[in-house]
Amino acid sequence: MVMKKILFLLITFSYFQLTAQKLTEISAKYNDAFVEWELYTDDSDDVGMLNMTWQNPDDWSQWTYRIGEKTGTIKTKWNKDFSQWELRGDNKIITAQMIWNGDPRQWRITDNTITLELKTKWGNQLTEWVVDDNNKGQFYMYMDTQNDPRDWQIEDELDETVSFPMKMALVFLTMFNSVPKK
Repeated sequence: MVMKKILFLLITFSYFQLTAQKLTEISAKYNDAFVEWELYTDDSDDVGMLNMTWQNPDDWSQWTYRIGEKTGTIKTKWNKDFSQWELRGDNKIITAQMIWNGDPRQWRITDNTITLELKTKWGNQLTEWVVDDNNKGQFYMYMDTQNDPRDWQIEDELDETVSFPMKMALVFLTMFNSVPKK
């Protein structure tokens, strides 16, 4: 009986270790294009990807991601309108919407249970983005090198109740709103 309890605890602990994986960095795969990205986690063996679905320079409206067993899609809610996005992954639907029409510096992200606000740390500077929520914790994403949107560091101190797809929405919105679209 004691062995069964120990085995149960080990399996449970292993499960939580696997799901607690944190994103730590995102880097453009190429120096001259922002359509393919590599995602890094605190598990150095797990490198993921975030890619534009249709690698057509004029169509920034659809993306896919994969990291380990986690996969998902990111699409504009309305055709070519970048003010509202929908992310689908892990049987969740995350919606993201600009708080102020035409102002990509502040976003409301929700799964209809949890709502977070992502915004630039310093007004018009798109080099640092934050979530600072009294209940769910902090998220901070910043460029490795000032004004070079190819490499980003991620400090994720959000509560474990914030899903991976919601965190992917934060990463995507930061990247998308900070890179040139040419």
